[in-house]
Amino acid sequence: MPEVSPALTEALQALYAVEPDAFMAARRERVAAARAGGDRESATEIGKLRKPTVAAWSMNLLARQAPEVVDGLVTLGSRMRAAQARLDAATLTALRPERDEAVRRFVGATADLAQGSGRTLAPAALEDIRATAVAALADEGASTALSSGQLTRALSYSGFGEVDLSEAVARTASGAILTVVSGTGGAHADGGADEETGEQAAGSQPASAEARREELEDELAAAQRRLQQAEATVVEAREHADDTRQRLAVVERQLTKAREADERALEAVTDAVRERKQATAARDAARQALADAESGADDPT
Repeated sequence: MPEVSPALTEALQALYAVEPDAFMAARRERVAAARAGGDRESATEIGKLRKPTVAAWSMNLLARQAPEVVDGLVTLGSRMRAAQARLDAATLTALRPERDEAVRRFVGATADLAQGSGRTLAPAALEDIRATAVAALADEGASTALSSGQLTRALSYSGFGEVDLSEAVARTASGAILTVVSGTGGAHADGGADEETGEQAAGSQPASAEARREELEDELAAAQRRLQQAEATVVEAREHADDTRQRLAVVERQLTKAREADERALEAVTDAVRERKQATAARDAARQALADAESGADDPT
């Protein structure tokens, strides 16, 4: 487990507390301060910290200013996962109203804090926040990431497996780095001269261009996550459709057999009715013959 330097720890605490628009400038200041202090390694790591999306920033704000809301969600998730491990369907069903209320409270509290900071969250951001709450309920790693207050993007749970935390959080609440963000290779073999040059080149880019690049990277990552989730949904829908078609085929076969049985039953009814008519006619003929015979016997002529 990599050691977190004091400069990096302070940067993590500070950077993920600032608003997204101020992140890039604050990060540059932290990089410059670490470099000025001779801590080039921390300067490099700080320079690689990703700017959070608006949804991630608002949830980080919630983790800092209303931790009881996050704690309530995390605790409920532990109870739900324990019940799931026991295959305790009754408890899971009983917890459903509490789950819905916890998610609603989480989304509402996050939106309120963002509103208090001058931001109105878009419907897409609110959906990302709700998806993160569901992920935290389902997965222990996701709940730890949420509690850290250092999310860089929203989380999502597809309904199976673990939640993907890649490039989603800088570190856990205990200080251990969960994910090393992209481009975190070590120093070059020449002792870091290229690293220094790269940092200076990055620092020389116009702030607006750098911010725009970060936004495009976030949009691309979000689009890729949505595509993966959509593909998983398609697979699940196809499996459900196949199962439905199989069950329909069974029902259709049963229906065909039932119709054949019904036709045979109707034929049997028809035959029985015909036989009854014949039996009735035979009885009536026999009665008439008997009556005629008795009438002839009584006739003296």
